[in-house]
Amino acid sequence: MDVVVREARESELAEIGAVTAEIYEGMVSPEYLEVLRDARSRWEAPATTQLVAFDDGMDDGTDDGADGTEDADGAVEADSADGLLGVAVLAAPGSPWQDIAADGGEAEIRMLGVRETARGRGVGEALVHTCVALARAAGAVRIVLSTEPEMTDAQRLYARLGFARVPERDWEPRPGLALLAYALEVPEAAGAQSAGPGPNASGSEAPESEAPEVEVSE
Repeated sequence: MDVVVREARESELAEIGAVTAEIYEGMVSPEYLEVLRDARSRWEAPATTQLVAFDDGMDDGTDDGADGTEDADGAVEADSADGLLGVAVLAAPGSPWQDIAADGGEAEIRMLGVRETARGRGVGEALVHTCVALARAAGAVRIVLSTEPEMTDAQRLYARLGFARVPERDWEPRPGLALLAYALEVPEAAGAQSAGPGPNASGSEAPESEAPEVEVSE
């Protein structure tokens, strides 16, 4: 089965919010869970891209769409109950969803999460690849993100993809909640070897307002 990352569609926002809250439940406050459920506010915000990773519903590329539905362009969409694997938000320069990004050249990854049943499939890595591609297209020179100290699996992923700790930018969104900061210098499009688009990406630059679709095959 394949994992595809693309920009969210309006019809998916309710489910995206529910899945984002599901992933973070038990790790954040009830008040913040309500923020996570409100995917529409992120989808509508300027310079902000809500990304989804989903199972394309095809076993070997020959499926006729029986496991999903086709949109107006003939693309197969996974059934929402089973297909949505993970989510992320890319807050490009100028986005109101940035927390620690510096003005004028930094993008920020927010609300990255993978459903427990989808872990180990490269979903998180595919989401980060797409965020880096979007940040590059938006002209960002650096990507930053925050993570909790307990999220060691995520920290290993970030380190493997070239992110470095920037402890001077660690912060507390509220008393008692310490977050660790990471940063990645956005690589040039040609010959980038760190967290740029993987080998299954199309290799072409998407328009700035459109997320490039990244596909990862198991």
